[in-house]
Amino acid sequence: MLLIARAPVRISLGGGGTDLPAYYNQFGGAVVSTAINRYIYTFISRGVGSALQVISSDFRVFYRHESGEDFATDGELGLAKAVIREFDPTDGVDIFLASQIPPGTGLGGSGAVAVSMITALAAWHGRRLSKQEIAEMACDVSIQKLNLPSGKQDEYGSAMGGLNHILFTKEGTQVSPVVLPPPTLDTLQRRLMLFFTGKSRNSEKILKSQSSASRNQDPATLERMHRIKALGEQIYQAIQRGDLDGFADLLHQSWQQKRGVASDVTNTQIDTAYDLARQNGALGGKITGAGGGGFLMLYCHEDKQEAVTRAVEPLNLYRMDFCFDFDGAQVILDQRVMA
Repeated sequence: MLLIARAPVRISLGGGGTDLPAYYNQFGGAVVSTAINRYIYTFISRGVGSALQVISSDFRVFYRHESGEDFATDGELGLAKAVIREFDPTDGVDIFLASQIPPGTGLGGSGAVAVSMITALAAWHGRRLSKQEIAEMACDVSIQKLNLPSGKQDEYGSAMGGLNHILFTKEGTQVSPVVLPPPTLDTLQRRLMLFFTGKSRNSEKILKSQSSASRNQDPATLERMHRIKALGEQIYQAIQRGDLDGFADLLHQSWQQKRGVASDVTNTQIDTAYDLARQNGALGGKITGAGGGGFLMLYCHEDKQEAVTRAVEPLNLYRMDFCFDFDGAQVILDQRVMA
């Protein structure tokens, strides 16, 4: 018996950071993001004995839980343990986690892990959950149960799939697909480039600083966050009307605001690579996620992409091809059904 679920990671195109509760509970948040075809996989199979066993290939960690013991969410695989606790009891199964991206690279991997696991475990236990319910459960585990300084866009982007405009308020979350003519959508996909910086990072420090500044209404941080939110709305409008070069300019402006939100958002390698990319034809870009490492996302016309790639590769940045994902979280194999 084997069940496999997967959930895509995402790239944020505008409004990132306004999905943190410390910000949107006061001012409301909005992001534009798209899921991409790089996935977090959850494999569930019947175990040999009564214990629950979890293996993460990315973190090279093994966890064993004996039947009847309490789930402690401290230590390694804390997020995975917290998700499993939502489906207790889960005895006598083996869970294997695998990712198509390195951890800590700003593509919403942790949120996608939670979404992938919830999708798999819900199916394993025969629970029918909507994609919105999966996203909300994943957010609750991270924000409420584990008290992580997390936003909500990673979980919603992963669960729902596609290119979306997502609104966050105290009252709830609203997801609106951004519907584009196929030629415009295809052009947007072709002109977005991702370069891995070779560095993973722990976003918790950056997000804690940003959340604290928003909660305490630090004037300088709030001014930047309000500007990022406004630019995010302009990005949404530019994409909707097919003004992709206009979107690129707004993306550049948003990065100039984001890089000043916290001292760890950028570094010399990122700044140098971004400047070189712009000099060689990229019109805009940003670092993915909270910053400090991960992937550099650029918008660049097709005829300039080779020059941009050659310019940044000497800085040990390597391009990763991708396309948008419109399926979101899903079970891709359930041998119990096949049997």
